[in-house]
Amino acid sequence: MKYSSENEKEIEQLEKKVEELEDKTLLAHINGVKPPKIKQKNKVTLTEAKPGIGNTTNVDSDGVKRCVGCGHEFQTEDKRKPGFVIDPQKQDYCLRCFRIKNYNSLVEQDINDQDFIKIIDDVNSTDKKIRYYYVVDIFDLPGSRLNWLEKLISKKEVVILINKVDLIPKAVSKAKIMRHVQKYFEDSPIKDAKILLTSSVKIDYVYALVNELKSVDYDQYIVGISNAGKSSLINACLKANQQIPSIVTSKYVNTTLDKIKINFTEKNYIFDTPGLVKHNHLAIATAPTYWDFFFFQKEVKQVTYQLLAGQTVFYGGLAWFSFEEGERFDPVKNKVMKTSFHFYVNKQMPLHRTKAEKVENYFRTHRHTLSPRLKDLESEFVTHTFEFNKAAPMDIHISGLGWINFKTFVGMKLSITVPKTEFGINVALLPAMI
Repeated sequence: MKYSSENEKEIEQLEKKVEELEDKTLLAHINGVKPPKIKQKNKVTLTEAKPGIGNTTNVDSDGVKRCVGCGHEFQTEDKRKPGFVIDPQKQDYCLRCFRIKNYNSLVEQDINDQDFIKIIDDVNSTDKKIRYYYVVDIFDLPGSRLNWLEKLISKKEVVILINKVDLIPKAVSKAKIMRHVQKYFEDSPIKDAKILLTSSVKIDYVYALVNELKSVDYDQYIVGISNAGKSSLINACLKANQQIPSIVTSKYVNTTLDKIKINFTEKNYIFDTPGLVKHNHLAIATAPTYWDFFFFQKEVKQVTYQLLAGQTVFYGGLAWFSFEEGERFDPVKNKVMKTSFHFYVNKQMPLHRTKAEKVENYFRTHRHTLSPRLKDLESEFVTHTFEFNKAAPMDIHISGLGWINFKTFVGMKLSITVPKTEFGINVALLPAMI
């Protein structure tokens, strides 16, 4: 932005207001007062109160201007491709980001997964000191981990961010979550990494992350799988730092398409990177109109079923859990005991119990009316079977659906049936978190 001597007084006033706002923010942080909200006034352009702070994707760039929402280079030739704008000089958001940000509407465009992988590979090839923030989703730990990415970033400094912890039931202590996560990452090639529990909703978590980001004056990159919440975390940090939350977030995969530079101060910054595609996520088998069922925005719901062997629970028209075999006998009451299964799911997800012998008939009869349902109503299915020979609290995680908590016993046999996809839906058995 160019200034003339005619508006020097306006600039001085603006800088004074910024300093006053920064002082208020600091006092609010110290005193625990909720800071005032900063809103972006224009839907098309982005103007921070102080140059060089906030989304600085285009500040130091002499090349092609980039979208501040997704990081992709602007182009004016093809609406079907990322980065399309009508006027690069007047716009800061591309058509795709503008539609997602303001209307929650996805513009179908061609996106190449290999471009994402190349960005991470190029970043890691430098000899400079780098810190990675590796974001994983607490609701989908197995599905949000990428072994090859962990090997790649393990050569550099890593902080693991366990995101969305505010959505875990309040009765579960943070210490218990931390112990569970530490044990879960014991086999990771990332060694001696700091682990932070975080959230883009709870201000205490946000301030902790802002302080962490501001403690580093070298290159920082936030990485992870799509929809793990990377961009939402950065936007929350921008809000807490009295800046415009400019990065576009949505329920759609691959919202961020290239690196986006965010400055919290002149010397403290982070690069948001594209999310890697969740190939093993159940959302892949459904239409985008149903994706609200898979990405958690509110505290997870616990639904408990008391089941006997031979009973099944359906997740809408998507997948089902079956208690195949096993029974425990109560000698006092002289009857077979039911087993408790606790389903931790999105509050919108409908569950339905039926007999295991009626599974095929139920699905065939209702597959056209159930919601959410599969994109291909003629999908083939894959069944994952689990048998147990001892007693232990366990969880079965289904990528996109949450998890099922239960206590095993000798002779118990369970199964999870999910649609068959190109890369397979991730179904994993883990020690219980709750």
